[in-house]
Amino acid sequence: MNPISTKELELYEKPESDLNDDVPIPLSEHLNDLRNKIIISLLVLLITTSIGFYLSKGIISLLTEAAPEGTTFLQIKPGEFFFCSMRVAFYFGVALALPVIIWQLGSFIVPGLKPKEKNIIIPILSGAPILFCIGSMFAYYFVIPSMLNFLFGFGKDVISTSISIESFVSFSLLIMAIFGFCFLLPIVIFALSNVGILNSEILISKWRYAILSSVILGAVLTPTPDPFNMGVVSGILIALYFLSWGVLKLTRR
Repeated sequence: MNPISTKELELYEKPESDLNDDVPIPLSEHLNDLRNKIIISLLVLLITTSIGFYLSKGIISLLTEAAPEGTTFLQIKPGEFFFCSMRVAFYFGVALALPVIIWQLGSFIVPGLKPKEKNIIIPILSGAPILFCIGSMFAYYFVIPSMLNFLFGFGKDVISTSISIESFVSFSLLIMAIFGFCFLLPIVIFALSNVGILNSEILISKWRYAILSSVILGAVLTPTPDPFNMGVVSGILIALYFLSWGVLKLTRR
């Protein structure tokens, strides 16, 4: 009877799935995949921006409703309203295409991550656009009206308020973008806590530095130098900081 080598036993053979997992994907395939995802993202952005341009008049009309009653909007340069519509269309297009762009980015990055890294990156990619939209809507409904009432109301007994439509729309979109990014602070703290840089004890022990940093950021990010608007931005950052601390405390991080 001939002896059987252990190499001939199926017990020691690797499953086909394991063999396939060990085969590296060529760099050219990664680059082709990345190129396809970039093309898809740009096409979606082009479509959503076109939709935004079609709806731009209605969006601009909606933005002007945040201004105090009696405000007069002017077109003081040739083509001002057209370029204003283009800016609104691009902002709308980016906001509408953002979930698709993030999905394309995530589908390229996530498969190569470890399970622990996926637990960090997936909530970030899914939560970032939601928090950005919440911040932008918060700015539109609460922050912009209060800012404009303060700015336009100062000296209203002496002057009447008229503003170019481009200046008004640029101001409104800038405030919405600023608060959209400010609302991403919990995402940043979540990411830092998951990699071991921050925890609830560190956050509460550094609250003085957090308040000082929020005041400085409020002064830097606010497009107007008045203390009211700076206080609104700083207050939101401070509130989000302590809200993030509360979440980490409840989750025992």
